Amino acid sequence: MNTLEAVFWDVDGTIADTEMCGHRTAFNLAFKDYDLDWQWNESQYLELLKISGGLKRIIHYRNSIKSALSDSQCSRIQSRKRFHYSNLIESGKITVREGVHRLMNELSCFQIEQFIVTTSGRDSVEPLLKSSLGSHLKNFSGIVTYEDVKRHKPYPDAYQLALKLSKKSEINSIAIEDSIIGVESAKAANLNCLLTLSPWTSSINNISRKANACVNGLGNDENPAKLIYGKQLINNNVDVEYLTHIIN
Repeated sequence: MNTLEAVFWDVDGTIADTEMCGHRTAFNLAFKDYDLDWQWNESQYLELLKISGGLKRIIHYRNSIKSALSDSQCSRIQSRKRFHYSNLIESGKITVREGVHRLMNELSCFQIEQFIVTTSGRDSVEPLLKSSLGSHLKNFSGIVTYEDVKRHKPYPDAYQLALKLSKKSEINSIAIEDSIIGVESAKAANLNCLLTLSPWTSSINNISRKANACVNGLGNDENPAKLIYGKQLINNNVDVEYLTHIIN
């Protein structure tokens, strides 16, 4: 029987509800600051989430509408976006998803290593983690961000680096993700993966079927997790016992 030794956490959409009310809002505020008539609505942003990294999303959108903005101008917009995102974090408008703190505490009690593995920039990730996780941060052995790898999700590089840092085997580890590109990244690194659907997921018909299992959230006593596909939940929540069940 495989023993669970490491859990790799994605951040945006997995640990906290950052995308729609955080990153998307910050992008739109930055566009306004630069007098652009760009306004990303939720459906547009869901499509843009298929592209990993904020600057890459801006450049992709610029190209798609044939804007004359230069790469350096796009980079300045991204910097301004980070400013607004930091303000949103400090305002307390970005909240941790249900069950996250509970599972982190349980993993720590079982002495299971935890890593952050994200394609967001370190200057966006660290303020969020300090604000939302607080004392839970001490449970993490390392953080892999956008700056640490050349190729980003859905490429496996970030998870391969996390595995190297953790010195754990793929068969004894699992990633927790909320997106298609995140699942693809984890599976490309030969990792088991639990998909926990984002709150803004509009239809389960379009979700990735590549994860080992999929739930609507990690769950807690008041709001149990609901299985979408994969091995049956053992208790009402995603816990160490269930994650171990997935990797076996």
